Formats: sequence, structure tokens, C-alpha cells
Amino acid sequence: MVAEVQLGSFRCFESATVQPAPGFNLVAGANGSGKTSLLEALYFLGRGTSFRASRAEAAIRFDADRATLFARLGVGLASRVGLEISRADGLAIRVDGVPGTRADLARALPVQILDPASHELVNGPPAGRRQFLDWGVFHVEHGFLPAWQRYRRALQQRNAALKTRSPSAWVWDETLVAEGTLVDACRRRFLDALAQRVAVVGERLLGAQIDLAYQAGWAEGTALAEALAASRDRDLQLATSHVGPHRADIRITVRSRRARDSVSRGQEKLVAAALTLAQLELVAGARGQTVVLLVDEPGADLDREHLARLLTEVAAAPAQAFVTCLDPASMALPPGARAFHVEHAEVQALL
Repeated sequence: MVAEVQLGSFRCFESATVQPAPGFNLVAGANGSGKTSLLEALYFLGRGTSFRASRAEAAIRFDADRATLFARLGVGLASRVGLEISRADGLAIRVDGVPGTRADLARALPVQILDPASHELVNGPPAGRRQFLDWGVFHVEHGFLPAWQRYRRALQQRNAALKTRSPSAWVWDETLVAEGTLVDACRRRFLDALAQRVAVVGERLLGAQIDLAYQAGWAEGTALAEALAASRDRDLQLATSHVGPHRADIRITVRSRRARDSVSRGQEKLVAAALTLAQLELVAGARGQTVVLLVDEPGADLDREHLARLLTEVAAAPAQAFVTCLDPASMALPPGARAFHVEHAEVQALL
């Protein structure tokens, strides 16, 4: 968990230091005050990227050449993480003072988010669901990342050969089968466990049965080697690989109907929250420690009853939570919580 976070020339902040509680933290302030930017800083420290912009440089304060972020952590795999975002040199990551990668950040500070765009986990394209799934698999299945990296390298080589109509494209199929089968097995094990927890959390949040089904990226009951061989003509014609774990998806149903076609925007947000909270339980259990959960404007699209249900689940989760809102008086804080007020790019502790 985060014991202290420091921001320098990040978004609207010239400098700021926050010492959060280990459990629930409320971040209040007017629109445009910097609440979401504080959450973005924490997300950067655990992911090495932003949930708001595709380019890291967009987070640098307008009058600066570089932004810096630093977090001092509690008990865990690392005690310090930091990064520098430079307009000239890009992103530099350090973990315990040593240059690192995004994977090193993720191991040191696992961070997940619920924000107004979380409904896209339900109704958005498969890539978002794969990314969500793989974050959890990464933390629970230790063999997943190297297998996925080898699979991706082989896939890039195969696709490059397909673009030149080269017969060498098929030499990568053996690697794709070996590594893709490992990736698929890791995902299936995690999703089986996730589905059990989602059913429980979903009932409390939504009062309905949420079911998950894994779609591997090729026909169920067919071996990956067979699917790749059967797809060769199509792959060659369209110059890309059409089957494999890179095409996987999660089918989400509510009351036995596909969620994206049957629930409201607010219900989509609760379904996404159920998936995220269930995922955090599995990751925290596998790591033996709490993780960080960012919740930006939880009241959007939710009525008072369902907002209360969501906040109850967040407060009970094995996570250090950072929750934003406009008015701190609008939320009842759990015991041990801290509240912060953000105004004019300055952070003041209220409790």
C-alpha cells in the first residue's frame, strides 16, 4: 500500500505530498480541482501509463519539461517506486532506486480503477476485457507473463511475414501453439476462480446473477494447432493472424442474458465493479497483501441505494481505496478513513 505519494509538475500540480490512510481515503473537491489527477498519479505509479491519455507527456504540467512521481510503500516486494516523464526523453521508471519496467511497477504496486468509463468493460471492444483479465492473471499465474511475451513476439513475426506473403509465416506456428496453450490455460484457471467471486459480489451489488464465460479466440473444442492450420488461407489473404489468445474475450451475462444488450448504463457500472472487486480479492489473496483501488466519481449513473452498496463493498475490499467526490459531507466514512480536499492544485488533509 501507499504510505506517501509525491507529485512534481504533474498535470495541474506544481508539487504535492499526500500521506494516505492504509484503508479508505476520500478525495473531495470541485470539478477541475485536480482530484482525478491525483488518482492518475497513483495509476501511473502502478502501471507506468495513464487511464486518461495515450501519451504520457500529456500529464506534464504546461510550464515544465518533465514531471516526477514518487511513492513510498508499506510492506511488500518493494519500498519505493518512482518515475519521470520527460518531453525530450519519455518515461523512466525506478523501483527501489534501480531502473525498471512497467511489469516491475505492477509487481510493486498493483493498482486497479473504477471510473466513469468502467462501463466499457461490459459494452466496449474485447481488447479492454483482455487487458482487464490479463492484469489479474499476471498477478496470480507466475508463468503467464513470459509465455504471453513469447507468444506476442512470435505473433508479430508471423504477421510481418503474412504482410509480405512469405511462406515463412508458418514457421512461427509451433511457438504460437506452445506459448498460446500456456496463456490459455492460465487465463482459464483465473477466470474460473473469478467467476465464482463475481457471482457472490454481483448478487450483493446488483441483486442479480452475473456469469462469465471465457472465449479463447478460436473454436471451442478445437486444438490451437488445428485452428491455426485451418485459418492459413484467410490469414494469408488478409495479411494478419485471425485465431489465437490475442483474439480472446469474456462473455458477460446478467440473468442469463448478454449484459451489453440487456442492462442500463448504471447496471453496466455495477457489473464492472463486481468484476473489479472480485478480481482484487483474488489478487490480494495470491499476494498476501492489500492492493490499491482508485474510484473516480462513483456516484455517476448510480442512484443513492446502489451507490451506498458500492461504497460498502469498496470499504470492505482488501484494498487501499482512493475515492473522489464533490462534497465530503455527502459520504459517510468508515472507521480509520482519511479525507483530503483538493483546491487550486493543492491538497489539504481534512481528517
